[in-house]
Amino acid sequence: MRLFLICACVLVLAVGAFGQASTATITGTVADPTGAVVGAARVEVTNTETGVVYPTVTTSAGAYTVTNLPVGSYSIAVTVPGFKKYTRTGVSLAAAQVLGLDVPLEVGAATESVTVSAEASMLKTESGDVALNITLSQLDNLPVLGIGNANSGSSGLRNPFA
Repeated sequence: MRLFLICACVLVLAVGAFGQASTATITGTVADPTGAVVGAARVEVTNTETGVVYPTVTTSAGAYTVTNLPVGSYSIAVTVPGFKKYTRTGVSLAAAQVLGLDVPLEVGAATESVTVSAEASMLKTESGDVALNITLSQLDNLPVLGIGNANSGSSGLRNPFA
């Protein structure tokens, strides 16, 4: 019985640890100029700060998903024989973000390339999650108001250690 209670406690604590996500996901569809999906396309998501490459291949439905991406700045490259190489830079990911990024390919030689340098849309259509990242300096500048005479000091601010 004691072993069961210990296992139950460990399980409850482990579930709480997974509530805070520090990674992001990029997902989308690769399509040709007519709108038809392109399967077996090589997709490489590269962290521009560390140089780590996260490769994947599109499904037969033209869909790709790259999960467990650390927060940061990324570039995305898609290569398919018979199409120009697609490159998009300046993609920023926040914690727990699911970014939808569809790739429109253009017909051409593999030596030609299409480069997109723009920020990704902030509209999240993949999920209804809401997230906000706060920097340490923003957290330090938040006011802590005093409540009552016993909890406020001479400056009227509450002591967070009380």
